[in-house]
Amino acid sequence: MDEITLKKQLLDIQNEESTGKDYDQQELLDAMMEHIGSPDPELRDGLIYRQFSQIIHYDDQLSDDVLIDLLTKALGDEYLFYEIGDVGTDNIFKRSFSVLLIALILSKDLERSFLSLPLLEKVRAELLLYLDLEQDLRGYVPEKGWAHSVAHTADAIDEVVKNPKLKVQHFSAIYQALVNKVFTFADVYVADEDERLLTPIMKMLEIGLPPEIVEELFTKIPSFLKQQKDKIDEEKYWRLYANCKSFLKSFYICTSSNEKWALIQQRIGRCLDEI
Repeated sequence: MDEITLKKQLLDIQNEESTGKDYDQQELLDAMMEHIGSPDPELRDGLIYRQFSQIIHYDDQLSDDVLIDLLTKALGDEYLFYEIGDVGTDNIFKRSFSVLLIALILSKDLERSFLSLPLLEKVRAELLLYLDLEQDLRGYVPEKGWAHSVAHTADAIDEVVKNPKLKVQHFSAIYQALVNKVFTFADVYVADEDERLLTPIMKMLEIGLPPEIVEELFTKIPSFLKQQKDKIDEEKYWRLYANCKSFLKSFYICTSSNEKWALIQQRIGRCLDEI
């Protein structure tokens, strides 16, 4: 199905001129997957993603088997890892919106627990690998809408860490992967990426991530920045510094909401003073 036909069908459904039942469900799902990374923001974000959200969450139309099939497909080389490593092309939309579909399915699993532990473990591992490999860090792309790969991946990881089937022993590695994405000089985060990265971190702290693992980071940042200042050119250094400082400030605010994070907040405050 081409984009024009798909767009018309989804607009009809959204405008209640028809229901999804008026179309062959599998054909519609296949078309939505085919065009999930369309550079047309209305089709990609306003229609395809919105329809996935509607049928998965609100209408509860898809069976466990269909959701597992969609999840398996979204995790593959033609979706989550499609042309991984390239920067500045439209391929980012296919990767980043595959992540959003993964997040929707993970969220549904919290309601009815249809994912096996091995599959959940695979999702965890693939999301962390994708977060590490993704180099296109753009937030909003003029005329084409949101790419936001880092924020989308943080959202999906948040759904993973909330899942009671996941072992707490994985939290340390997940935390490190999230933090690693902060320390980049490839671009400056300007679209709340730091806050989105902090959402699963705060959730893990609530569930069982040892605070001392989190606190250890703040003792290393000042010396790390000093070392990087001597190694990389000035422009890259100030991008790195900006991302680091923004993350620390957001973390400081997050930890102010509960007295049990007072020590972490103090450590963050000292770290900010030192840098």
